[in-house]
Amino acid sequence: MRWLSPTELGRTGLKVLLSLLLGQYVDKREMQDGPTFDQGPYFDHTDAPADEPYWLDYVADIGDGFDPTYSVASLIASDIDNNGEGVLRRGSVLVMGGDEVYPTGDVRGYEQRTTGVYAAALPSHPEPRPVAYAVPGNHDWYDGLTSFHRVFAQSKDIGGWATQQRRSYFALRLPHGWWLFGLDISLNTYIDRPQLEYFREVGEQMADGDRLILCTAKPAWYHFDQAKSAGMDQLTHFLKYALAGRDVSIPLILTGDSHHYARYLTDGHDPQTLITAGHGGAYLGATHALPDTLDVPQRLADPTASRHETRPYERQSRWPSASRSRRLAARVLWRLPTRNPGLPLLFALFQAGFVSGIVRDSWSVLVGLIALAVVGSVAFARPARGGTWAKRLWGVSLAVPQIALSWGIAELCAEFVDDWSEPAVVAAVGGVALVSGYLASELLALWLLVVDRFGVNLNELFAAQSIEDYKGFLRMRIDPDGNLTVFPIGIERRVRAWMPGAGDGPRLVPGAGEQLRPTLIEPPVSIC
Repeated sequence: MRWLSPTELGRTGLKVLLSLLLGQYVDKREMQDGPTFDQGPYFDHTDAPADEPYWLDYVADIGDGFDPTYSVASLIASDIDNNGEGVLRRGSVLVMGGDEVYPTGDVRGYEQRTTGVYAAALPSHPEPRPVAYAVPGNHDWYDGLTSFHRVFAQSKDIGGWATQQRRSYFALRLPHGWWLFGLDISLNTYIDRPQLEYFREVGEQMADGDRLILCTAKPAWYHFDQAKSAGMDQLTHFLKYALAGRDVSIPLILTGDSHHYARYLTDGHDPQTLITAGHGGAYLGATHALPDTLDVPQRLADPTASRHETRPYERQSRWPSASRSRRLAARVLWRLPTRNPGLPLLFALFQAGFVSGIVRDSWSVLVGLIALAVVGSVAFARPARGGTWAKRLWGVSLAVPQIALSWGIAELCAEFVDDWSEPAVVAAVGGVALVSGYLASELLALWLLVVDRFGVNLNELFAAQSIEDYKGFLRMRIDPDGNLTVFPIGIERRVRAWMPGAGDGPRLVPGAGEQLRPTLIEPPVSIC
């Protein structure tokens, strides 16, 4: 995707606005509480041999570009050699942890960017059949879950993976005393009553001593604010209500949304691991701004704790590394205009308007363009903290140099041009506008690079570059003794060229000179 192209920004922005305005009135989760959407209290996967390990996979933030999505899907569809230390088996369960398609969900988009890609990676039906489940993220919600239901909740196969869920949330009973909950948090607003009651019923069937893997579409622990963290409040309320005081531990919480891998751990009573694994196919996100320590409510691990108790979670790992993330950030200076070619053209039109206003001495045009620049810049600014005034100030800091650049070039044109009726002059000024558009794009890139140091527009700094490398997923193993091990798998370089596969295997395989080189992002993580 070209995330900062004007057409993409406009189309996605419109759908986001509509979803925010209408979502609270057309919440399809409320409609799922009926016989049409009945999926039973949970899906039982405990029929695996009691003396063998059980494998499952987790991937999130998927359908952006074909190469990264298919590279990851190819690995998920296969067993992986663990550098001579055994084989990491394909999961009996595949959990898609949110944002299964970009930029917005529609049936065709899912088929072209996600389900069709995964079907090509595993076209045959192995026995026993692996089963895929999906948690919706905010990009799945932009059409109110309409397409998500048609793709994931109607028992349609995804290549070799079967599907079973009928709702946008689900509970899995896994072998050796483990459970997995997949939540639908909508647009990080609230968890609906039918969903709460569904998981409450599941919680009543859990035994004391069972352990839970919780999958949610957004890392509520990032930028947690005790005073106004609605997402964290909803999550902790859900746990308290669903588990109803049972002696069930929550040693692992998985999420995506942020397009990188990061792991945080808290020790002591009720140890808990938080893993962000949003590196399944979408553009790479930054890691260099991740804090060393997060203060997270105690209720996330112990739902019976006080609302005001917090405890520290220490960062254990991140990928790519902070130094590598900073080097990638600097590449925005040349990647922004080349990866988003429509943006320099938009700035060029803005420059042409400025030239016209200066030449005609039309203050109405100039004031209108200045207002447009300020409003657009304020809307674009995304400070991590500080509220409305911080957003306005950072927006102005972007608008002022852009306006100064356009005004200065327009004044130079007016100074050196006497006869504006000459076609050659018009062509020359058009060329100047194009150059100005490129310079304005570079100015935007420089601004993104500078304000990154203050936690402003970090997502846009990387979205502008559409980096398709550094992708991966999680492969997990539950041993007969109940120990859960997470294998974070990554590839630093996606495959860039493919050729047809053979027989019943994957439809496409790496082309000449290409190779999938999966590695462990960090050593296997033993949960408990």
